[in-house]
Amino acid sequence: MPDFSHILLLADFDRTLTGPDSRVPARNAAAIERFMACGGAFTVATGRSAPMFRARTPEIPYNTPLILYNGGATYDYRTETLADAVWIPEGRALLEYLAREFPDLHLEVQGKDYHYLIGDEPMRDAFYRRADTATAHVTVETMPYPILKASLLGTFFDDSVPQFFTRVPPEENARFDFAAAKIAADWPELVVDRAAPRIIDVQAPGVSKGAMARRVAKKLGRELICVGDARNDLSMLLEADRAFAPADCETAVREAGIPLVCPCGEGAVADVIDLLERESR
Repeated sequence: MPDFSHILLLADFDRTLTGPDSRVPARNAAAIERFMACGGAFTVATGRSAPMFRARTPEIPYNTPLILYNGGATYDYRTETLADAVWIPEGRALLEYLAREFPDLHLEVQGKDYHYLIGDEPMRDAFYRRADTATAHVTVETMPYPILKASLLGTFFDDSVPQFFTRVPPEENARFDFAAAKIAADWPELVVDRAAPRIIDVQAPGVSKGAMARRVAKKLGRELICVGDARNDLSMLLEADRAFAPADCETAVREAGIPLVCPCGEGAVADVIDLLERESR
């Protein structure tokens, strides 16, 4: 039996641990169980918040607190503990700016207990109902501060997650290119990230999946192995001691020279664990 007690394996969620249909392939779940049974530490690093990820946790075997909010905090659902949180300075001024400059985009704040939604959009409400995410409608003035992550989202065509990756009208893509560049220029100290073609996340200085992944690995005293598919995964892929990406990853990840495994829908995380098992023989 292999000994993985020296390894922290960390996987992105959407289109890495899950397939394009947002489901976790059974092959991944079975491989993760084997990995943990051999002493491995496994967790997920995702841009999702604690309230949004709660409904997905029964599908995922894990034994280490999850890295949520794109590395803005860790969360342990077993004890309902938010830890390592990095708060945005001047959170209210940031929300006032985002609401003023981008009134055509959907503004929200991802908190510990709720997604705080600013403005009305019935399809957005349906999206979060389907995702079983607790929400609260607020204004910039009534928003509870401080905040971990502010997000701008595009048109809600339906109530599914894949729409933000596959339904990208050229005019919205151009709008998000402009918005991301403007926010980065106006708020250079903050982290501005395209979590998906039609989602922009804004977070505190220094926040990244990579920084939090290394912090967790250092706490555990383990080698860091990461798997991810998107631009917002590059920080952890480049920070990792070893990194892998699904064959259907984004171009930016492929161009970074990250070694490829099978496509996400076929069990990319299982492919990595299979490789580790073969190497241990």
